[in-house]
Amino acid sequence: MSTPARQLQQVAATGSAVVMAVGIVLFGWPTFTVLALYWLENVIIGGFTALRILAAGGATGRYGESLATTVFFCVHYGLFCAVHGIFVATLFGGIDAVGGFVEPLLLMIGRIAGDRIGLLVVAAMVAAAAIDAWQAMAAVDADDARAVRSIMAEPYGRIVVLHVVLIAGGFLMAALDLPSLAALLLVAVKLLHDLRLLRRRTAQPKQGTAGDAAPP
Repeated sequence: MSTPARQLQQVAATGSAVVMAVGIVLFGWPTFTVLALYWLENVIIGGFTALRILAAGGATGRYGESLATTVFFCVHYGLFCAVHGIFVATLFGGIDAVGGFVEPLLLMIGRIAGDRIGLLVVAAMVAAAAIDAWQAMAAVDADDARAVRSIMAEPYGRIVVLHVVLIAGGFLMAALDLPSLAALLLVAVKLLHDLRLLRRRTAQPKQGTAGDAAPP
């Protein structure tokens, strides 16, 4: 059964997609804006993952391990996000990366911050990520020696898939004569992916009480 927190996550994910669709249709958002917002979502999730690692260290008493893991995660995941962001900024935003890695990323974030509709999407992304992190931290088993490392590994599968999908989708939007339609399709596919992931997480507790039952 879906919990109120999980339902709120679904509302946040759906609301984010709806606002993005409004931005595309009514405000003529370019490919860059859509991809930049999805890139920023990965950064937000990374930030909450770092907090979860620290919280897991406190819950399991592995303070030193959680601190070292958090530092490693921030550097490693941060570099992954930075490279992804450079691709988006240079290929779709027309931002020059000659001056280094930091400036193009700050310029990209600045463009998002300057769009009030875009800020609504960011707010929904933060809300969904915060609820997910809060639920995950509350469920940490104090006797789980692998909790810290397991949490660190979680975002990578998602960011690799989204990196490929978003870059490929960006080129598709740039190539088609109907870029707005392609952008809406990308938003729809991303929403379906997020809702499917939320449904799988909602079903996990039920699977855990069913012995060796295989997941659907």
